[in-house]
Order: sequence, then C-alpha cells, then structure tokens
Amino acid sequence: MEPGILAKISASPSLAWVGVAIGFHVVNVFLGAFMGFMKKTPVLIRAHRYLYFGILFALVLFLVLNQIHGSNSVWEYLIGAYFITVIPLSKRWDVMIHAFFSIVGLTFLPVLALLQLF
Repeated sequence: MEPGILAKISASPSLAWVGVAIGFHVVNVFLGAFMGFMKKTPVLIRAHRYLYFGILFALVLFLVLNQIHGSNSVWEYLIGAYFITVIPLSKRWDVMIHAFFSIVGLTFLPVLALLQLF
C-alpha cells in the first residue's frame, strides 16, 4: 500500500461521508435480506427506509463538500442519481432484483472514494 493513501483519505473531508454511506448501506443490505427471507414487520420496514434516507443524506453531504473543496465529475453525479432513481424503482419489482441493484450500488460507493484518490 502506498504511504500517501491514508494521508489523502484523512485530508479529504468529503470521503468520511462515503464511509458513512458504505456503513449504512451494508447494514441496510443485511436488514433487507433478513426482511426478504425471514420476517417483514412494519418496524423493520421503517428502519430499512430510514437507513436508505441516511445513505442519501451522506451522499448529498459528500457531493456538497466535494464541490466546495474540489469539483465533482459526471461520475459522482451519476452514482448519486443511481441511488435516487434506480434503487427506489427496483423496489417495485421482485425482491431479488431489488437486492441485486442494491448490491450494485454498494459496489459503486467505493468508486466514489477511488475517484477522489486517483
């Protein structure tokens, strides 16, 4: 590992919000899998929704801070638009399709950090 990567991550105030979004998204994926295969209660559905809103909030803060301290590229906006449009639309389809699109979104989040580092 390059010695400058940790310094770059800690120097960027916007990358912390990507980490928060990744953490929320991982918890949300596991909660969604539990609801899809085991038990679906109104409390879990509400928690699933609040975690999704937390992910969106973290992404918005990332985009705002990144625009203030640097500049956003088209790719950052496309990943944000993916979370705003594709994931909620996939909720209307089958549960497994929604899980697939959600996992694809989870792979897009580290791309935001990689775009900032390189």
